[in-house]
Amino acid sequence: MGITSNVEKLKSIITVQIEGFFTERFINLCKINNVKIWDIRNIVNGVIRFKMNASDFKKLRIIARKTKCSVKVKKKDGIYFKLFKYRKRKIIVALLCMIILFSIAFSTFIWDINIEGNKIISNEEVITALKESGLYIGKCKIGLDKKAIINNLRVNIKDITWVGIDIEGTLATVRLAEKTNLDEKDVQNTKIGDIIAIKDGVITRIVAEDGTAMLNENSYVEKGNTLIEGKMYSKVLEPYDVPAKGIVKANCTYTYENEYKYTDIKKEYTGKKKYTIGFSINSNENILNYLNKSKKYDISKSSKNFNIFGQNLSFDLYTCIEYKEVEIKKDRKELLNDSNTDIEKYLNEEILPNTINGTLVDKELEYIETDNGFKVIAKYIVSEDIGKFVERNESVKNEQYTY
Repeated sequence: MGITSNVEKLKSIITVQIEGFFTERFINLCKINNVKIWDIRNIVNGVIRFKMNASDFKKLRIIARKTKCSVKVKKKDGIYFKLFKYRKRKIIVALLCMIILFSIAFSTFIWDINIEGNKIISNEEVITALKESGLYIGKCKIGLDKKAIINNLRVNIKDITWVGIDIEGTLATVRLAEKTNLDEKDVQNTKIGDIIAIKDGVITRIVAEDGTAMLNENSYVEKGNTLIEGKMYSKVLEPYDVPAKGIVKANCTYTYENEYKYTDIKKEYTGKKKYTIGFSINSNENILNYLNKSKKYDISKSSKNFNIFGQNLSFDLYTCIEYKEVEIKKDRKELLNDSNTDIEKYLNEEILPNTINGTLVDKELEYIETDNGFKVIAKYIVSEDIGKFVERNESVKNEQYTY
């Protein structure tokens, strides 16, 4: 509703008042003659106001004669009338025209460049190479040859294996894949092997520098599957082995699940410790128990094992830490805060540190109500490198292939 009203205000709209005995017939004739009117209001008996486009006002003359109604314009609104009001102020009109022209002209130029994917190569080096290739701030988008810029950029910076350029509005986004990331392990330069998946996921990018990519983007891959085979194929030559090199990025899914209760029992340790001893014969424990049965303990055991005449014996020392069970009550807001804290902790301490170049892509939260609280299920989609070089064993390396 708000957008529609704003658009209508850009047009030339007038508020019209009609007076007469046949106002209802006047409205009906407007509908028959395709004269669009709205916001119809009955002021008093025989007097009606409504809004309409200024361009349709001339059509009211014939309808007014037929119904013998008088027509008056009560209000004018829209850009046309605003400009018409200042028609004699030529400087304002000229400035407005200049602003419109400059806005259109400046939108055809690139005013910002964003570099993504570079970790070793600096932004300054990339921007300098882009300028030499024909892409720089202030460059006109019309007639821009992206393919030529990409080719020149790869020639100017040897450590780049792939370049993509996207232009949206006045922003140019340059995405890179660095060759440096492909050579992290020197073993790949001397030994024959494949790049396999270390996790399940959906492939978002696969770049094979040496070897043959076995899967395409948007393919689902399972842990252990071959991503880039260390073998080159040709229609003319026989297949030959190479050290597989490449980058494979995939979206991997991680799930966090936990239940949060409004009323829960927590352990509150008193700081008191007790010790007791026992012995075990073939894993059958015998403990000298002198603990207070009315109290609760966390019990840990350390043992010294012996083997006598084929029997497994152990002397055990038990450490008993006393605690009390305390009932804790929380409201929904407190539980939500606890769950949000745990979810972020799981992401930042459990997921991202155990990924290679991992970045969060998406997060989905689901809350399932229970009798005493709710269960939260958080699903994370993380973009990360899942390729690992694995040396091929000698039997596979020397295998004869027939085609």
